[in-house]
Amino acid sequence: MRSLLFCAALAVAHGSAAQVPSGLPGSFPLGEGVSLVDDNDPFTPNRFIGSFRMETRIHRGPEEQRTSPTTLRYWSSADQVLTEAVSAGNPPMRTLVDLKGKWQYMLMPEGQGARMAMKMRKKKVVMADAGGSEPPRVEVTSETRDIAGHRCVKVVARSADGVWTGWVARDLPAPFADLQRVVTTGDPELTRRMADMEGFPLEFEWVDANGTDRMVCTLHDVVVGTVDAAVFSLEGYQVMELPGMGR
Repeated sequence: MRSLLFCAALAVAHGSAAQVPSGLPGSFPLGEGVSLVDDNDPFTPNRFIGSFRMETRIHRGPEEQRTSPTTLRYWSSADQVLTEAVSAGNPPMRTLVDLKGKWQYMLMPEGQGARMAMKMRKKKVVMADAGGSEPPRVEVTSETRDIAGHRCVKVVARSADGVWTGWVARDLPAPFADLQRVVTTGDPELTRRMADMEGFPLEFEWVDANGTDRMVCTLHDVVVGTVDAAVFSLEGYQVMELPGMGR
């Protein structure tokens, strides 16, 4: 459920992975079974148009991590996504992704002088086929809760890696596949599974198989609808292309 988990860090899911042929042109090994490759997938518009803020708390054993909580802000149009990640003691990290043009920009923290944006070709991470791994067992329960004006149903996903428990608002579009493209996890089967899921988890928790490590996420300020185009503008930025980024 590694894939089920990472998109849980933005929504829900971490699962199997797309097989990566050895020696794939344009690929760069990141570790055993993991490569970073150019994203040449056909453009697909985002399903979720809007914005939200997500707070994540990570516990290692009984202790909450020093950088916890982290806050992620997310804005999306049909073809662009802007994210801003903030953790304790660190400056905000802002990233703009152009899904149609296949570019991504790292917006440098603002200080004195010109506003800088590091431009690079959009990449995606693909993981070797683990082989024989069982898919998560997903249970949609009959339990419900009202969260921020939305009726949510309790969903539990179990795998060898741990248990994910979420409260899912069925009346909101789920950005699972959108988020996967942004965070560059290259798993076509996972994309299909996530696209089939209905609803948006407004609260969720993951506990590892040992019952010791825990991640708790809460979403706030969820807005569905057109985002001001100025949010995605690079006007006023000095853009520097980094062709070798990703190696």
